[in-house]
Amino acid sequence: MTDYSPFAGRRVETMPPRLSRTIWTMRSAIGKEIMAGIYDVATGRELRITLGEQLLESQLSRAADAQLERRASDVQRILESKGWLLL
Repeated sequence: MTDYSPFAGRRVETMPPRLSRTIWTMRSAIGKEIMAGIYDVATGRELRITLGEQLLESQLSRAADAQLERRASDVQRILESKGWLLL
């Protein structure tokens, strides 16, 4: 009998997320910055909203960017209503 395992197949290398484009950057009255960007990841396209190095929100899409852009726009409007300014 051979040492068969279905998990011993070819290992897929993970690619690090790569920023495809920045959608917007906003600044608060005290100087903090939030950035929304679309990243290329191994499983598709991902919207990431970050405050400095802290990830606040992430949304994955395997289709077009429209869904990600709508969410970024929604978050932008919320932040604007709280006094954040678009850079």
